[in-house]
Amino acid sequence: MASEPAESVEFFENRIRPVLVEHCYECHAADADEIGGSLLLDSSDAMLTGGDSGPAIQPGEVESSPLVLAIRYESTEMPPTGKLPDSVIRDFEEWIAAGATDPRDTPPAASVPREKIDIEEGRQFWAFQPLSFTEPEIEPYEGSRGPIDQFLGQRLQESGVSPNAQSSDELRLRRLAFDLTGLPPSIELQQRWMADPSWENWERIVDEMLDSQGFAEHWARHWMDVARYADSNGSDFNATFHEAWRYRDYLVRSFASDRPFDQMIRQQIAGDQLPFETDEQRHDNLVATTFLMLGTKMLSERDKTKLELDVVDEQIDTIGRAFLGLTLGCARCHDHKFDPVPTTDYYALAGIFKSTVTLKGESQRYVSTWNRVSLPTTEEHRAAVREYEAATKSLKSDIAEAEKSLKDAEAGTSDVQLGIVIDDTQATKTGTWKESTYTKGFIGKGYVHDDNSQKGKTTIQFSAEVPDDGKYEVRVAYSANTNRASKVPVTIETSDGTQTVTINQQKNDIAPFWTTLGTFEFSSSSPAVVTLSNRETNGYVIADAVQFLSADDLHKLNHPDQDDASKAKRARIEAAQSHLAALKTQLKELTAQKPPPLPQAMAPTDRATPKISDSPVHIRGEVNNHGQVVPRGFLQVCSSGEAAIPNPRGSGRLDLADWLTDPDHPLVARVFVNRVWMHLMGEGLVRTVDNFGERGERPSHPELLDYLATQFVRGGWHLKPLLRDIVNSAAYHRASDYNAASSDADPENRLWWRMHRRRLPAESIRDAMLAATGTLSRTPLFDPMKSHGVLVSGNDGNSTEGKITGIATPCRSIYLPIVRGFLSPMMTALDAADPDLLVGRRPTTNVPGQALVLLNAPEINQWANTTADRVMRDAEDFEARLNLVYQLCLQRLPTEDDKQLAKTFFTDDRQSPEAWQQWVAALFAGTEFRLLD
Repeated sequence: MASEPAESVEFFENRIRPVLVEHCYECHAADADEIGGSLLLDSSDAMLTGGDSGPAIQPGEVESSPLVLAIRYESTEMPPTGKLPDSVIRDFEEWIAAGATDPRDTPPAASVPREKIDIEEGRQFWAFQPLSFTEPEIEPYEGSRGPIDQFLGQRLQESGVSPNAQSSDELRLRRLAFDLTGLPPSIELQQRWMADPSWENWERIVDEMLDSQGFAEHWARHWMDVARYADSNGSDFNATFHEAWRYRDYLVRSFASDRPFDQMIRQQIAGDQLPFETDEQRHDNLVATTFLMLGTKMLSERDKTKLELDVVDEQIDTIGRAFLGLTLGCARCHDHKFDPVPTTDYYALAGIFKSTVTLKGESQRYVSTWNRVSLPTTEEHRAAVREYEAATKSLKSDIAEAEKSLKDAEAGTSDVQLGIVIDDTQATKTGTWKESTYTKGFIGKGYVHDDNSQKGKTTIQFSAEVPDDGKYEVRVAYSANTNRASKVPVTIETSDGTQTVTINQQKNDIAPFWTTLGTFEFSSSSPAVVTLSNRETNGYVIADAVQFLSADDLHKLNHPDQDDASKAKRARIEAAQSHLAALKTQLKELTAQKPPPLPQAMAPTDRATPKISDSPVHIRGEVNNHGQVVPRGFLQVCSSGEAAIPNPRGSGRLDLADWLTDPDHPLVARVFVNRVWMHLMGEGLVRTVDNFGERGERPSHPELLDYLATQFVRGGWHLKPLLRDIVNSAAYHRASDYNAASSDADPENRLWWRMHRRRLPAESIRDAMLAATGTLSRTPLFDPMKSHGVLVSGNDGNSTEGKITGIATPCRSIYLPIVRGFLSPMMTALDAADPDLLVGRRPTTNVPGQALVLLNAPEINQWANTTADRVMRDAEDFEARLNLVYQLCLQRLPTEDDKQLAKTFFTDDRQSPEAWQQWVAALFAGTEFRLLD
């Protein structure tokens, strides 16, 4: 199930209302046969009014809410059928603590059926109307630089509001650099701009930034917020997402190449089903679908049907918010309360994702894991991996045998070393013999058995060349057990002819594994052959080895010379140790040359054709409460024709991708260009960037929004031209200064008479500090979770491996791993995106904790030290150092007030590295550093 803030309507609709409906309404709703305790729980007012015992809840006061005490079983026990799961109780506690948001205004009337959603009426809402392309009808006003300014200027003129003048040259460049690249402008760029602050030079700098690596990284990070990107699962089982970084890098490549956004949508929804001409295209198509996999999941849920439905819900909710600007999750349980989205539309989409494989297999018992797909690679790479795996397997087998030989030598089992020993691996077999190492205590790598089958058709022949004519005692080795054959025929070919004996493999004559067949005459001119058969046997026949012992061997065995035996044992041990060490060295050298693993993506696939199907409505969102089956399809209100897919291609994801990227779709382009406007201008034209529905805000300039969306689609869904148009507008260059008259007329700046003052993203604040030190590495980090195993939760201060790359690493912030449950306190304090949520617009808080972090974080103090060292090294006198530190930290030269303040701080005896470190630290913690004017 999707994660939502506890104060949101979606949290109530997904976590609270379904529980009330299922467990409480039977006795506490208006249509109940008998209302228990005069308490109604089917509306907000009813819960606050309460029943015989007073209000059911006290918003913000968990411990004072009788409902909580009841479901905890601390007062009355509700529901009486059984205590709710702890996770559900926690949901109610979080909901009440966050203020108990409840959109149910009035209780439903028991006798009046609920009105059905009118789709045609819903299509009259502004967001579901087709895009309308309108050229501005007024003459350009003074300072206008194109249609954007004309649209804004028309409203400003109508309202009688005067826009601010252009901001200073220094501030405009800083604004542009952070907006387009997330990084401060270099000193060289500052100087080049200040030498020529013309529009022509501005446009050249814009183009340079749009072509830079920094641009791709910064705008990829914006979309990662929407994609709820993380490098681990979080939740109950914090499994490592070893392959998520490939999706991050796909985004960087996409924004660098200005990949059309409609193509990105198609790749992220159904890339595995798209055609391709090259391995690179196939790679990106597959990796892009990681978008569907990134949400946190309750992997240890034992009810796998419920888990599947929860994952589908998270995917539908993400697609709804990310591309449509709609909250769809609540339609899992009931028709949407505000927007024209019936439950059947939800399950039309659910059929698509239920026909898609997201989770596959288990990482351990009951713990699901996700689907993985092989990525293209070269045949040379595949061959290298095959050869490495075969060589490793062989060496490990040899090492295991060598370790056993060493153990035998240390235990003194010298009878194995005497005489001539023929192992089963050297024998000639007929019929089927199964290799085994199940019963410990064997010669060589293992032993074989006849699987107690094919009786009379299976033999194994051991053949040896004896050095001298004479008598030899013949022994056979096998592991004895009660399920072994009791009469195994054994044929011995001697110089006197062939002899046959039988042995009972349920026991051994000589521990641990030998049985004597007898003493026989052999000639050096012909082989000594021993053959075991399973003819007429009544159990498993085991064959391990055969040993031929001469009279001299037997004498040594029965009358060992202590000195000779000790020397021989030492020699055997040393030889075994030397052999084992050599094998281990070979394995170490082989491991050092290990080829990279075959690349994989965490990516979905379609289910097998017989398992692809439409979904039934799950009444009230309950897994086993099925209603009508709904054909796979889309939202009716956004579809001009039939919303059901006539002939779905596989799961229907490719059809969904086509529907989302239809140029006539009313929402997708609007939602995306609104996100872009928000990142550049501080607020969206629709300020609720993830909600274009009834509960969202209306656009301040609907004609401008449609103009931008239409131009975006007509121009091939390319981002860079859209960005260029916005940052080249006069509106983008306005100062953020306060103006009393304009503020009185438009206090929320809905007319854009000034630029919104914004806080830099957490990543930009950190990267700007590293840029000031001169140590910021522009080299991407790949595979950041390589050192982690299946879980990251064991990452702690006592471990020596698998530690999470910390914020002190001098790379761009986009390349730091994002591990759910182990987020950097510094980044969290500065309002980095919560990876558990889809974050279209980051919250901006101003709390004491931020100042404390900026002043006391050891990493920030170290960066201030390094910056101070750079200033002391690169500039010789006080004025030059002061200029340099302001250019590095604030991207401007110091004002007269700054110089005066500095002179009072830097006395003659305080122009030391420590003093400069304190000055830099103060700038880092200052408002101007982390805000964008």
